[in-house]
Amino acid sequence: LNKMRIFPSQRIMTQRHLHLGLLLFGVIVSPSWPLDLNNSHQQQQQQDGHRSEQEINLLKYIESYLTQLGDTIDQKLFLTQTYEVSKIYTFQDLLAALPVVYDGIAGSHFYLGESSMDLGWEYGLVNLAAFLAQCMKETIQYDACDENNWDLVNSQYPLANSCGQLGQSYQDYGCPPGEEHMQCEVDPEMRITATTHAKWYGAPPPLFCAPKTDYPWTGVWDYNYWCNNPWADPPETCSVYEGQKSGRFDNEDPVASRGERTDVEGCCWWGRGVIQTTGLCNFGKLNY
Repeated sequence: LNKMRIFPSQRIMTQRHLHLGLLLFGVIVSPSWPLDLNNSHQQQQQQDGHRSEQEINLLKYIESYLTQLGDTIDQKLFLTQTYEVSKIYTFQDLLAALPVVYDGIAGSHFYLGESSMDLGWEYGLVNLAAFLAQCMKETIQYDACDENNWDLVNSQYPLANSCGQLGQSYQDYGCPPGEEHMQCEVDPEMRITATTHAKWYGAPPPLFCAPKTDYPWTGVWDYNYWCNNPWADPPETCSVYEGQKSGRFDNEDPVASRGERTDVEGCCWWGRGVIQTTGLCNFGKLNY
């Protein structure tokens, strides 16, 4: 946890989720932890691209063990900040994903324990609990799939935050040498609108991308604007997204993101999914 790039308050939150996950799984960590994963029997099998009978049985055992906890994980672990059951993340989806990531994506494999030692599956459950703790910190507590527009620039939320927040440029996150064949290509004509967004009073709408022919420039989301005004001529309503209480698009003038973008062309690579997959390389590898 100390190696994660998260703030102390977030680290405490992640540790709490990890503790809860371990309690749910009923895992007791062996004194021999940590293992030397670089020389493990399992990693050798993963590199060969084949699964031994032991490894197949390991996966089946963990799936069977977790299935007994499915309802508990949904009802007590996958909860939002308001202690509501997540509508996006479910145990059944987790169970369906485990064999996929165990087999590997673009040469990387999810560690589910040691198939050649007694109680080796417990190490896999510890790793899974740590992973789910990070997922809780990233997205599940917000019940969000798409990255929210959260980077305030001069007390405003630039619409160009789709291109990258905190000065980043997501569409420039390509793969390192030797892996370029797996990365996606930027399509300047692509048009996408995110499916989730923040839900606080006046929160910005979903991130979106579109060519400059649609939006020569973009402005900001004015979160202070009172949009519910039936007395205006013509009447105004809060209709940008369901549940909107205030706010509006203000594209009168171009407003730059922290990364100095004033448009959203090719800016379709914001974070998505339970660990916020971002950028050309990560999306490319996920689909390779």
